[in-house]
Amino acid sequence: MLEAIDKHAMEEARALLARGFPLRPPSFWAEGLDRLAAFHEASGLGPVGRIMRVKGEAVGVILTMRSRRAAADGAASRSVVNLSSWYVDERYRLLAPRMLQQVLAEPVDTFTDLTPSPPVTEMIGRFGFTRRHDGGAILALPMLALLMGPGHVGPVDEAPLDGDMARVVDDHIGLGCIACALVEGGAARPLLFSTGRRKGLPAARLVYAEDVASVRRNLGEIARFLLARGVICLELPANRDEIPPGAWFSTRSRPTFVRGAHMPAAVDHAYSEFVFLRI
Repeated sequence: MLEAIDKHAMEEARALLARGFPLRPPSFWAEGLDRLAAFHEASGLGPVGRIMRVKGEAVGVILTMRSRRAAADGAASRSVVNLSSWYVDERYRLLAPRMLQQVLAEPVDTFTDLTPSPPVTEMIGRFGFTRRHDGGAILALPMLALLMGPGHVGPVDEAPLDGDMARVVDDHIGLGCIACALVEGGAARPLLFSTGRRKGLPAARLVYAEDVASVRRNLGEIARFLLARGVICLELPANRDEIPPGAWFSTRSRPTFVRGAHMPAAVDHAYSEFVFLRI
């Protein structure tokens, strides 16, 4: 039986996540769930996930990070649910596919899974998900800062943002992300970066970009922008055969998957665990 993670079940969800992901301290889950729950409540997005019970015992958990995106053709906005932090007690692992099937039965335009565990990676294709990126490329920003590019990085308000994109940008700034505009060839596009740490160093991850080719052409500009904000390394979602020169493929990064309506941006990991959990 699945039930929503409401305020009464939040402590059970924290306990399950701490048990399922023991490398993370309990404070990590407490702070991340509080951040996610506050955003869902303020935005009227409903529960932050589901708990699975067997004979009343909480034995499984999955977070469902909800958001909406504007449609490129001016149609109604699309619903997006990012699945994260899925754990089922070993005694009940055989019920995991059924749990996922029930979660996916919800009428949602797009589902994403951006950090699946190896067992989930092996099975998720059977549920209609397709692989978007193999993992991530790690870039040392001090090395890139000497490069020159055809564009420049400026304040995010240099990019022409409609109401929906302005909301996305404002939400992510409020959640601690870094925002800017990448201006090249007369076009200005927003970029969003989540922040965290990698091997103890201040790090960022690209979570939203409409044109990755432009990002790659202007890595030096981006490096100088992020270095000025204390960031030392950058992670870009990437496939193994498209790692930028001077970068390396991270074996820690997980592949990313999507199911449903096409995500028009080249990278759209907005409103995900990279933002709410700051991983």
